[in-house]
Amino acid sequence: MPVNSFENYPMSWKPNKKQLVPPLYRSIASLLEYDILNGFLAPNTKLPPQRELADYLDINLSTITRAFKICELKGLIYAVTGRGTFVTPNVKNAIFMADSDENKNFIEMGIIKPLDHTNSFVAQAIKSIAAKDYLESLLDYRHPLGMPYHRMAAKKWMGRFNMDVPIDNIAITSGGQNSFSLILMALFHPGDKIAVDLYTYPNFVELAKIMNIQLIPIEGDEQGMNPERLDGICTTTSLQGIYLSPSCNNPTAVSMNMKRRKEIAEVINKHGLILIEDDVYSFLAPDGFYPISHFVPERFVYILSVAKSLNSGVRVAFIAYADQFIEKITYGIFNLNVKTSALNAEIITELIN
Repeated sequence: MPVNSFENYPMSWKPNKKQLVPPLYRSIASLLEYDILNGFLAPNTKLPPQRELADYLDINLSTITRAFKICELKGLIYAVTGRGTFVTPNVKNAIFMADSDENKNFIEMGIIKPLDHTNSFVAQAIKSIAAKDYLESLLDYRHPLGMPYHRMAAKKWMGRFNMDVPIDNIAITSGGQNSFSLILMALFHPGDKIAVDLYTYPNFVELAKIMNIQLIPIEGDEQGMNPERLDGICTTTSLQGIYLSPSCNNPTAVSMNMKRRKEIAEVINKHGLILIEDDVYSFLAPDGFYPISHFVPERFVYILSVAKSLNSGVRVAFIAYADQFIEKITYGIFNLNVKTSALNAEIITELIN
């Protein structure tokens, strides 16, 4: 029994005791999920300490712990050692597009659509490829990581943005989303924790939730994620990775300068994090800028989707990765994709060349 009355005690979340039914831990988890998804608990709200909540509900501490764990695995809340448990930012920002959206009489501000001005060039490239005598060779199962000359084109395209890696460390995937799925599946495990910007790419949030990977939001400023804050979180919390889009963060449009990129790289190397660098907006970075991956040569996976720069509908992305990840990523590609369409990769290669 609680010693003190909680009637007038300030708590950020007070579940209705009358709504609790056995098993209690699932009932508490459901109430917490409902309040988060329906906006009764704002993003970044600090939840009451577990022991305090147990006293308020007059139940065992372990019951609260089990309830919080359910919500944590769903990506609804996250814990920071020494600071407490918080409601996850962006928890309601899943993006879904429907064909009927095209007829709505308003401007959609919730999604960044790619430009389609290159479609005429893409159509010309497809017509040119269809007339060539090697078309049939693009339709088989060979080369799961991508045909050698397609990977050469990938290396050439990455070189435009100062990312220089050997062909053996490059693979072709079916777009950025496919790349995220592949990397999370191949290099991480359920329960792992990945640092992200306080406001980060919503679809990455959703994929992490599906795979039961916990995202830890890190505060930043006008230059992006704060390296001191990241270092502090790494010191108190076991993180396995970090996801960043330094050339133009989605949705904030914040771009990292070179000083900040190097500072973040130092923290990554110091704590042995796996860097997932999403450089889909690389063409927006000033000339002479280097990806963060350049400064963490043993710990990076670099994603260069062509959705925003060349074409969105063909669904091709290039990924580069450190030597230690070659075996796991190769295994992941074979089991997730078998291979990316060589016909699609040929279209992008034609545009690059």
